[in-house]
Amino acid sequence: MQATSTTHINLDYLRLMADNDDEMIQTMLAMLLEELPEEMGKIQELCQAENWDELTRVSHKMKSTLAFVGNDDMTNANKELERITKYKTDIQLAPSLVDTLNANLPQVLEALKREVK
Repeated sequence: MQATSTTHINLDYLRLMADNDDEMIQTMLAMLLEELPEEMGKIQELCQAENWDELTRVSHKMKSTLAFVGNDDMTNANKELERITKYKTDIQLAPSLVDTLNANLPQVLEALKREVK
């Protein structure tokens, strides 16, 4: 199994789940490239609107997506975002967590694009 790891992504989990099937990996990469910007846009909008319940739902959905990306900063920020919006604790941290997600997104997308054949 070829490890694909940069400072921005680690596709080991994606390769494992795709059983190293190159066609499946390419399909998953295409899905990630489409879904990540859309979902991050939703997260940004929901945070600005202080719609914590919907933000919890979208953040929960993003957990599986981010597992395939393998970016620890994004995974950890999203996990914390889901926790604080679900339990309405430390909610003032939400904007900075969203900023962390958004700050990593361009580099992650570029790294994913480099994996597309």
